[in-house]
Amino acid sequence: MKKGVLSILIATIGFFFTYKYHTLMYEIQNSLITGKEINFLFINDLASFRKLFKIVVIIVSLLSFYLGIMSVLKKSKIGIVGIILASILFISVFINFWKYFI
Repeated sequence: MKKGVLSILIATIGFFFTYKYHTLMYEIQNSLITGKEINFLFINDLASFRKLFKIVVIIVSLLSFYLGIMSVLKKSKIGIVGIILASILFISVFINFWKYFI
């Protein structure tokens, strides 16, 4: 498989992880609002899960970015798409989209 296509595929997998994470956070937020008690142990686990998610998605986006650069250096134009997707994925890690769900 070419590195440009692999870069796009890895970035797409990263976007899927981001989507699943934000839907999970939205569901947890809705359940915490409706519940009366908040378990502090659960909150600590949630904070560590959030940090782990950010680290994993940053690594995935950097891998996709690297493969996109390697593809561009071999004169493949599809690597530019991989670089753009990896950059968007890297930026989207730091935005809490689950706060904006309806």
